[in-house]
Amino acid sequence: MSRRLKIAGIGLIVLLVVLQFFHPERNSAPVDPEQDMLTVVAPPEHIANLLRDACYDCHSNQTLYPWYQKISPVSWYLNRHIKKGKKDLNYSEYGGMDKADRIGLLVKTCDVLDAGTMPLQSYLLFHQEARLTQEERELLCNWTEEEAFKVMRE
Repeated sequence: MSRRLKIAGIGLIVLLVVLQFFHPERNSAPVDPEQDMLTVVAPPEHIANLLRDACYDCHSNQTLYPWYQKISPVSWYLNRHIKKGKKDLNYSEYGGMDKADRIGLLVKTCDVLDAGTMPLQSYLLFHQEARLTQEERELLCNWTEEEAFKVMRE
């Protein structure tokens, strides 16, 4: 092994060790159960479980962090996905949304499930419980469409 390669390798190891002392802020926004979609809408238990397992880690204020979240740079990668996920769609804020935003959240949920773009493949690598069958995707889509129609009639 050449001297430059050894120095680069040692430098990389030192950098990775130093990174372990720096972690992003965790998703710890306050959770108001009265605003959370699962409380406001009270879906059937099997629908609530599917949403918790497949969506809530990135799309709510209720992230359950895995053990590998403590490892940098993985922690930064996860943090970026959670921030983007909550910005796009946050089930924890459902109760405070106006009618149009509630309908939009429900429609968007169905759209990404129908397209197969959610949950992310990278998330599914370590979260087997988030893998949705086609039947479960259709079940969630049907439920979100029914809820959207209920909101429109309010």
